[in-house]
Amino acid sequence: MSLRQYLIALALGTAISISAWCIVMISIDPATAGTLAFFVFYLTLGAGIAGLFTIGGTMIRAKKYAEDSIDSAVTRSFRQAVLLSGLLLICMYLLSRDLFSSGTMLLLVVLAGLVEFLMLSIRKTEG
Repeated sequence: MSLRQYLIALALGTAISISAWCIVMISIDPATAGTLAFFVFYLTLGAGIAGLFTIGGTMIRAKKYAEDSIDSAVTRSFRQAVLLSGLLLICMYLLSRDLFSSGTMLLLVVLAGLVEFLMLSIRKTEG
């Protein structure tokens, strides 16, 4: 699969995910919604955000590092997009429960940094 085909497929999946999130936003009342509704809300939002970040990160890396392997740029972009979207979703959830503070944000950023460092060190020991 070429980079162009990958980005088109990813953009289509992202558009579907964002459309599903919009449908959830329009059709579900948060006051009467159950746990499943909130799960679907966060799942579709996370998939849409991860898709947008992956597309953006891949395009930037493909232009900036044209001589490097496209596979590594795609892998790195996807990993960081999932990590960042997870961080945003956790922050949103904590905000909805009034548990968010600067301390929890700092803890989450440090945790995300450690996960990224762990992924990079595992990748270097494998190859």
